[in-house]
Amino acid sequence: MRQLPLAGLMLAVALLSACGSSRQDDLRLWMEEQRKASVPSVKKIPAPQPFKHLSYEQGDRKDPFTKQYFVALANAEADKANPDLSLSQKSRPRQPLESIPLEAMNFVGMLQKQGRSVGLVRANGVVHQVVPGQYIGKNFGKVLRVDEAGIQLREIAQDAGGKWLERDSYLRIQGSTK
Repeated sequence: MRQLPLAGLMLAVALLSACGSSRQDDLRLWMEEQRKASVPSVKKIPAPQPFKHLSYEQGDRKDPFTKQYFVALANAEADKANPDLSLSQKSRPRQPLESIPLEAMNFVGMLQKQGRSVGLVRANGVVHQVVPGQYIGKNFGKVLRVDEAGIQLREIAQDAGGKWLERDSYLRIQGSTK
């Protein structure tokens, strides 16, 4: 029975504390005063400008969105760096093995044909005959010499600055470290 008066006392304390003013009421009152005192300033957004459609008329000009245009533009920039070297290489007709990167070719052997050394190169599953003076690879690689160990060639490639440089390369027989 003692618990009943204790529970009643606790209930009375809770009801009396709810009747009093709390800090939250003061805070709410202050917030309302601040809202009334501050007046937001809104700047007007300027009216949008009317859109003017400009049509592209190609006429006799080249289409700037084709691959040929970008290649021609890149070649023009490269020609400025060293025009003699690139012009001499671009003016000659392309040979079949120049469309294949050197890394995709394998030197598979050599034979003598009419007293000349002929290299056998496998590219795209087909064996091709290569002789000195012929061009192979994408970097204007000219075959200088063919022997049992491989094919020595001189490539012409551009550096990062667009300057044409000559470099020696060697296409070796598979398994050779010479």
